[in-house]
Amino acid sequence: MANRVCLFAYHSNDLLLAPHTRHLLQQISSCGYELHIALSGILPHENDKLNSLHKSFLSASTPIHAQLYPRANQGLDFGAWRDLLQLNIASQAEEILFANDSVFGPLTPLKPIVDRMSALNPHVWGMVRSEAITQHLQSWFLVMKREALFHPKIQAVFQQPFHSMSKDEIVLHGELGLGLAMQAANFDLTASWASNRGLARLLSLNPMHTDWTTVLHSGKAPFIKTELLRDNPSGIASTRFWKKEIPDTAFFNPLWIEEYLLKNPPRAVKKKAGFRARCVQALASEDRLASLFHLFFKH
Repeated sequence: MANRVCLFAYHSNDLLLAPHTRHLLQQISSCGYELHIALSGILPHENDKLNSLHKSFLSASTPIHAQLYPRANQGLDFGAWRDLLQLNIASQAEEILFANDSVFGPLTPLKPIVDRMSALNPHVWGMVRSEAITQHLQSWFLVMKREALFHPKIQAVFQQPFHSMSKDEIVLHGELGLGLAMQAANFDLTASWASNRGLARLLSLNPMHTDWTTVLHSGKAPFIKTELLRDNPSGIASTRFWKKEIPDTAFFNPLWIEEYLLKNPPRAVKKKAGFRARCVQALASEDRLASLFHLFFKH
């Protein structure tokens, strides 16, 4: 077993590995992580689908070498990670990365960030810390040392029946619950990018939505959430200019995002943020002037 393993939650209706996800997996692999991928939506007996996707992983000039685990599409990412953990994949690893396919990126190389954070030697660290509702590390890129993962309070979170939960319940008991468990276990919530703005907690703002350009320009978390560009549930006006935010098109091809958006139309959102809510979000963002400019003059 490798010293570093990545438990990756993947879901796609397409039997071809999306190029932006291939890029992310390549970058994770370049940091020394052994890849273990939960394929939600492909059942163990569906050999033809599994073989087709496996060929897609290996077909490019830079193939993705990974262990693939077909599973029913239930429990979202935490359900997928729970299933992988129950297979004892991480039992001997010294460092475990939890990641998923819900982001575009990295838009700049990942290894310098991982090396910088590893040098701090934290028990846990995430790419982005959120103040929304309760302080927590966003789960789409979250690293734990072995002693943190196997702490009883952390284990209690991963042992929950995510398969029977709704999406809101999984966010509450999974991502937010994990943040509370880490604090209860006295682990610092170390993050590559973080903000301590109290208003963000009061308004339950997601920095990967309301502060996406600030996070991106920091160089500390070079990612864009797929949900932001596909659905834009918070009504962030600046998202229409996402192409201008790609720092190096030779490293990350913007056509990958365009291809994803063509294949994945916007999903139904319960209630998108209205103009008043977007004004409040703009005022609460890290870069208030830029957010207000986009809201009032470029909307």
